[in-house]
Amino acid sequence: MPMKKSSTRSKGTIKVVTFEGGQKVNLGKGSFSNLILTSATLKGSNKNMMGYSVFTPGMDTKQKIHVNAEELAYVISGSGSITVGNKLFPFRAGDSLHIPSGLPHGVRNDGKQNVVMVFFFSSKAYPKTIDG
Repeated sequence: MPMKKSSTRSKGTIKVVTFEGGQKVNLGKGSFSNLILTSATLKGSNKNMMGYSVFTPGMDTKQKIHVNAEELAYVISGSGSITVGNKLFPFRAGDSLHIPSGLPHGVRNDGKQNVVMVFFFSSKAYPKTIDG
């Protein structure tokens, strides 16, 4: 059966950014984030951004608020909790997280191995973030 020609056209091209190709952000205690797919690496052709974080055992980040962007995350390895005020929302490898815009939150790794998560924001670059 012959293939039909598409009536739509591509608006861009595939871009590949290597694992090391983003902007590394030191979070302290050996923990870090790497902002991989952002307006900087994609030359502004994106509507969302993606990165990954590594949280070492014992890490408990300060609570932050992403002012105008929701956050989605997928936990690749490890376990811990999202802290919201004094409440804990446990997660483990394989879980997906949704953090609404404007919600103060932190990440706590109280396990014995690194927590590794891939995160996405509904913004072209890392969103405006303030202390929670």
